[in-house]
Amino acid sequence: MKYLNTKTVWSPVFIRHSLLVALMYVPVLFSCEQNEPSTFSNIITPPGVYILNQGSDGKNNAGLSYYSFKTGETSFDIFNGTLGDTGQDMMAYGSKLYITVSKSSVVTVLDLKTGKLLKRISVKKDEQQRTPRYLTYYEGNVYASTYDGNVIRLDTTSLEITGVTPVGSNPEGIAAVNGKLYVANSNGLEFGNPDKTLSVVDIASFKETKRITVGLNPYIVKADPYGDIYLTYLGNFNDISGGFQRVNTFTNEVTDINIPANQQFTIVDDLLYYFGITYNADYTTNCSFGIFNVKTETPVTNQFIADGTIINTAYGIGVDPDNKDVYIADTNYSNPGTVVIFGQDGKKKKTLNVGINACQFIFN
Repeated sequence: MKYLNTKTVWSPVFIRHSLLVALMYVPVLFSCEQNEPSTFSNIITPPGVYILNQGSDGKNNAGLSYYSFKTGETSFDIFNGTLGDTGQDMMAYGSKLYITVSKSSVVTVLDLKTGKLLKRISVKKDEQQRTPRYLTYYEGNVYASTYDGNVIRLDTTSLEITGVTPVGSNPEGIAAVNGKLYVANSNGLEFGNPDKTLSVVDIASFKETKRITVGLNPYIVKADPYGDIYLTYLGNFNDISGGFQRVNTFTNEVTDINIPANQQFTIVDDLLYYFGITYNADYTTNCSFGIFNVKTETPVTNQFIADGTIINTAYGIGVDPDNKDVYIADTNYSNPGTVVIFGQDGKKKKTLNVGINACQFIFN
């Protein structure tokens, strides 16, 4: 979960980042053996995009939508309700698609092209949930932060866990660059005491070597093509606001960047597409959508949407690497939501109906 200052009232944005307390303490309702799907080749029609629907905490209703560019149709949930509880992150590496399902404490692996289920990897320890969060990869291995204070290493051939190393408390985003992992330590379960560090893990020895001080409550972490790390941090949802930073991985210098990014973002080629959320006194939110050039290290725009389309509560963002269409998820937290597709000109092209809390996109 994400820390809320005791002087603050509850808001929908806080609720978004507060789903994790139950993850550590509520019994898992999902069985890895029930109703295993075998193949989705009759549903997956490449090219297209996988859309991970996080679902509602404790409801066992995470799902995976698929939008086919060829047919123009969207499959609402190719798992038919069996993905598990709380889909968190999704990543393509090689020929496989990896999905962390936090409360079910599994990493689900699919064949990227066909959607065939390859394995559900349990990441529990002695029947205790590790709660896998975010994913990255490096030279034949996949790495996942786990909310019990660790990073796990998965071999991409055997699909087995080959290592576990401790980092900070309740880690979130993770990125790999220059032989190192950078892991956001949130300490999100300690009310009133959020962390503000990145753990640096040497990949060769698979051990933490140092911690870098960053913004309060670090969240999403990604590497650009030039050896820098970008991150968003959430603050405390009250008197310390969130923000956006760059970390030079050669010097560990941290630079604040003055753009309205404090939530999810994605990097495609030299462009970083982001959204930020600000909070109003009446508990409503305002969303900003922009682009930042990571090569020149300069803003491109902080008003990407050009046609007045309203996104009520942004929850995820993705960019088609081929035509640069921008996909923005809109949610109300408890009901099936939508994904709005914008062209490079910032004008709406299409709206997709998806599951609850769509949060991640992988283009196939």
